[in-house]
Amino acid sequence: MNEINKDELLDIKKWQRLFFMVIYGAAINFVVSILIFLVAIQFIFYLFTSKTNNQLQSANNWLQGFFNDSLNFLSFNTDSKPWPFSDKQEVSVSNDDGEHTEVVDGEPEEIELGDDQTEQTTS
Repeated sequence: MNEINKDELLDIKKWQRLFFMVIYGAAINFVVSILIFLVAIQFIFYLFTSKTNNQLQSANNWLQGFFNDSLNFLSFNTDSKPWPFSDKQEVSVSNDDGEHTEVVDGEPEEIELGDDQTEQTTS
């Protein structure tokens, strides 16, 4: 018969994960309600103007990203916690056309050009 290792049961990291799983489980339940409400508001905008509202679309995209990150954490697909406890430093930049570009902090790479000149670019 397998013995139960007391140290495994008392591992603080596992209990912290359970705490965050309960918090994120409640959060995604709330986020789904907000997403359904925003979908209804977006449909009203579309019904009257035949266009979608860019601000609502941006909010929907952010909430969907949070939902996906939380679900990945809850299903043990990743060990990194979603926002606001995530370690990622990502910034979303909005263009004038309503398009969003994701900017991620990183180290620049050097690219060699034909005449032994180097140019720094970001990845």
